[in-house]
Parts: sequence; C-alpha cells; structure tokens
Amino acid sequence: MIKKIFKIIFILLIVVIIGLGAHKMYIRSITGKSYKYDEGNETLTNPYIGYAPSCTSTSLCENTSLVYLEIHWSDLEPKEGVYDWETIETNAYLERWRDEGKKLVLRFVCDTPKTSEHMDIPQWLYDKTGDGVFYDISYGKGYCPDYNNTVFIKEHEKVIKEIADHFRNDDFLVYVELGSLGHWGEWHTYYTGGLPRMPKTAVRTMYVSHYVKYFDYCKLLMRRPFAELPEGAGVFNDMTGISHDTSIWLSWIEEGGDFNASGEKNALKAVPEIWKTAPVGGEFASSVPISTMLGSDYDQTISLLEKSHMSFIGPMVPYMKREDKDFYDAAKRALRYVGYRYRIKSLLIKNPIGQKYSNVTITMINDGVAPIYFDSVPCLYITLPEETDENIAFNNDGYAKAGTDAEGMVKIKLDIDLKELAQGEETECTIQIPRYLFHKSGMKLYAGIENPKTEELEILLDMDAERKGSLSLIWAKY
Repeated sequence: MIKKIFKIIFILLIVVIIGLGAHKMYIRSITGKSYKYDEGNETLTNPYIGYAPSCTSTSLCENTSLVYLEIHWSDLEPKEGVYDWETIETNAYLERWRDEGKKLVLRFVCDTPKTSEHMDIPQWLYDKTGDGVFYDISYGKGYCPDYNNTVFIKEHEKVIKEIADHFRNDDFLVYVELGSLGHWGEWHTYYTGGLPRMPKTAVRTMYVSHYVKYFDYCKLLMRRPFAELPEGAGVFNDMTGISHDTSIWLSWIEEGGDFNASGEKNALKAVPEIWKTAPVGGEFASSVPISTMLGSDYDQTISLLEKSHMSFIGPMVPYMKREDKDFYDAAKRALRYVGYRYRIKSLLIKNPIGQKYSNVTITMINDGVAPIYFDSVPCLYITLPEETDENIAFNNDGYAKAGTDAEGMVKIKLDIDLKELAQGEETECTIQIPRYLFHKSGMKLYAGIENPKTEELEILLDMDAERKGSLSLIWAKY
C-alpha cells in the first residue's frame, strides 16, 4: 500500500513539474515588449478638417486644408442656361486651391441681405416668377423668392445639376451645405418682419432631392436636422461660439422639435449621435467678435466645440495675425477641438517560440472630437537594413513599396477603418514581421495614413514621435 501511495505521489509530482514547465513555456511564448506613445503638442493641418476661410481671402487660406465658396445664382447664371464659371473660378482662385491640394466647402445661395437693394437670383428668373418680396429689414436689403413656386423649383434642379457636374471629376469638392432656401441659405426667413414663411416639409424635400440626386460624390450638411435630412448627411451651425444659439441648435440635434419659420410642429428630428457617421460644420457667429470668443470666452467656446463635434469652421474664421500672438495661439489651440486626431497609442512586439515571425500589434486611438468621414488607410512602413534581401518574404498579403515620403520602404496596410473610430475610441491590428529583422541595425518602423485613391501619404498622426516627412517613427534598432 505504501509503495502504491509513493508511486501516486511520484506521478503527481511529475505531472505538476510538467505543468509548471508548460506554464513557464506559455509565459515565454506571449512575452514581448510594449511601447507607449503620447499625444502630440502641435496643432496639425490635416485634410477635411479645420478652418475653411473664404476662397477669396488668399492670406487666410494659405495655412488651411479647406476653403469655402459661396455661389449666388445671379453670378453663376446671368443668362438662362449660360453659366459664367470663368468669373466664379477666377474670383475665387479655385485653380490655385486645386493645385495646392486643398478641399472645397460649397454653399449655393439665393438671398443674402446687403446694404443696398438687389437680387441674388438672376433677372431672367425673376421675370419668370416675380412672386417674391423685396425687403428692407434689420438684416439688410434684398429679395426673398417664393420658394413654393414650381418654376423656381424646376430651375433650381437645373442649376444644382450644373454645379454638381462642374466639380464632379477632380476630388476637389468634399462638403456641400444645403443652401438655396432662406437668408444666407440658412433655411429661415424674417417672417416676423412680414416676409413669407419658409416652405413646408413637402416642398423642402424637393429641394433636398436635387442635392441628393446630383451631389452623390460628397458629404451633404443641413442647417438643422429636418425631417427630410438625407441619410448620411450632417449638420452645420452658423452661430458657433455663441452659447445661447448653439445650445438651442444642440437641443434640436438631441431632441428634435418644431420649426417656427415654416409653422410646423415636429419638423425637426432627433439625431443625437449624428457626428459619429456624418460631418458637422458651420462658422463663428458675427454677433460677437471672434477675439472675444477666443479671448475672455475661450473656455466657453472650447466647451461648445467639444459638444458640437465639429469637423470644420468657416467661412467666418479668426483673422490670424502673427503680431497678435495671444489671439493667434488661441486660434491654433482651438483647432485641437475640431475634427479627428489619430495616433498610435501603443506598439506590442511578441516573439512566439519556434516562429520565424514576430507578432506586431498596433493600437490606434482618436483623440479628436470627430472621426474622419472619408476613406483613408493607416499603414506601417518598414525601413530595412542595408544588407537585407529586397525579396524578403513578409507574411502579409498585398505588401508593396510605398510612395511619397516613404520611398524604398516596405508598406503594410493595417486592417483598421478610421471612420469607425469616434472620439476617444481605439482599436488594434496585428501583423507579422520577420523576427530576425528586429535584431538588425537600421531596422525602423514608421506609421502613416494614405489616401487610398492616390496612395499618397495624406494625414499626419498627432503623436509625440520623431517625424520623417508625413511619417511618424514608432520603433528603431540603432
């Protein structure tokens, strides 16, 4: 019996020893080195976000990725069916902005109050309709068309198609704010001053359908979240920086509500997380100096920007003069609360026992207030040691030599959809890299984000890391 007990104990000890050995081997197999990266300290100029000054202000547009164009119907189509694009393009420096790689925000307007009597629709269209109202109100002077007029609606579809066709083929136009209706294209009229109310939902829907039908290649935005808000469309706030007005606008987004300008109940629908899938834009209000909004009211302004989840602000933007350093610095800092801000949060390199490849896990995070709404591809770029065989096999599908800023590197596309990364959200992706490379001097890992259409590096990562052009260094063996 005693021998049998000793035998059982011996067997159990062997099992425990083997188990401990196996456990130790498992620990070794998952051990690796982890690297952490902090947010960057600078305000970056990245595509699709930031300030969007008027195209006509060359000084303000110099350091932005976006420019803003407002087109008045009277300027574009002075004669029926004749479109004066040459004047529009020249006055707005559009060829220059295209050449510089900027992107365009556009609004089509039929009524802008000014100091003198005028119309913002063509004379020929007035002759065909003529049932609007000339006004002289606190906003200024102008002409408010009858937006219910069927001839007006028919001609509107033609001009919207013309504008959409003009910008269709060059990837220049990215955001279109649905204007057309109301003063400044903001979908309201001064009905309390005797002007006609805005058309009701059924008529507004016809105007919306023109935009949806022809601007099928860019992002649409509405002044309010109307019931007829198209799928995938965002919103814009032209009272940015004003607490009372912005709070009301945010309440529309959160709860919906009535639309007094048309006299309709529940004409606005609740879209509380619209910013997660569609862009939010707008401009600073003109009723309070921007120097105040970015001066004594700075904290309030930043809070409103964070709550709004805006991707761009324009055309009313800070007049950034370098001689006013405090204001200039505040205007730059405010952009950290506008749009996306992606970075590599961490890098984990694991070396499984007996494997030729290291498992490299990259964690990406969005520190910005909104995601990007356009396709973009995060990539890892590998600088190989000089003695490395150029035909080295990477255990990743579809790797290729990288282009701009990454010449001669091996590029590995990361399976990460940046559009899915909202504020504060993160995700990870694991790739495999030949293990022995991590022991070679000269081996470096960079990260960057490409435009999938051009395969050009386009977006700067907002992280505290050494840069090489548009790339951020995340690991090196010296």
